[in-house]
Amino acid sequence: MNASHKFYLQFHVIGLSPLDKEVMDLEKARTCAFQANYHLIWATKYRRKVLVGSVEVRLVEVLKMIAENHGYQLLAAKVHDGDHVHLFVSAKPKMSIPAMVSVFKCVSAKLLFEEFPGLKLRLWSGHLWSEGYAVRTAGSVPSWKIEEYINRA
Repeated sequence: MNASHKFYLQFHVIGLSPLDKEVMDLEKARTCAFQANYHLIWATKYRRKVLVGSVEVRLVEVLKMIAENHGYQLLAAKVHDGDHVHLFVSAKPKMSIPAMVSVFKCVSAKLLFEEFPGLKLRLWSGHLWSEGYAVRTAGSVPSWKIEEYINRA
């Protein structure tokens, strides 16, 4: 089976024409084509400015590792003002947004507390992240525009 035949079958299975320009650049799963990009934002507990220096650098590395280990695509990640994080993440549509945020927050907090024991002392309750988060879907906004916003100085 040649590559063009595989491409046709991939779209045919999910009921789309391979010639439909609107779906050509979408991610493909077994039964759907999708573009599910999320702009996630959350803050440290009490908005404490603890995400600076080596903690900031390590957090971005940890977020990349978490994304890779859980099948997400991390398109951009940046700490702002030492007290909150912006992520631009692509995930399969079956992925629950609250579950995705929970994974990022729980795993990153655990690893950062292990690697930087003094961090916990700077937070009154011993929790790194506040309970809430904000999420925006990319919609028709181009991905480069959201990445540009996240990576602003």
